[in-house]
Amino acid sequence: MSHTPLFEALTENIRLIYRQSIDADKKIDELRQQDMAKFAAIFDEQQGFTTKANRFTPYAEELGHDLVALQQGNPDDVPANVQPLVSKIEIQLQLLQVFKSNLKAKPDA
Repeated sequence: MSHTPLFEALTENIRLIYRQSIDADKKIDELRQQDMAKFAAIFDEQQGFTTKANRFTPYAEELGHDLVALQQGNPDDVPANVQPLVSKIEIQLQLLQVFKSNLKAKPDA
């Protein structure tokens, strides 16, 4: 069974996350210049990420590495191993959307 459509969909989602992460990181930099955004990490181990960063792009890079590992692994293992990656993609997309919405809600942003 070919997993090409699955890999293409995952790749597209990760590309979207990466682009949104770059924009979000710029906003985080602006907030830090105003002595805000003092958090140490965006995600923790409970959300499945091994990365520890106070910016979004390192997490997007982790997603890319996870996808490459999935593609290079045993094709028979893809159905069992894809769920953690999908979960991390969903979590990051949701948080990026919340972050963007919260910035729009603030008049100074």
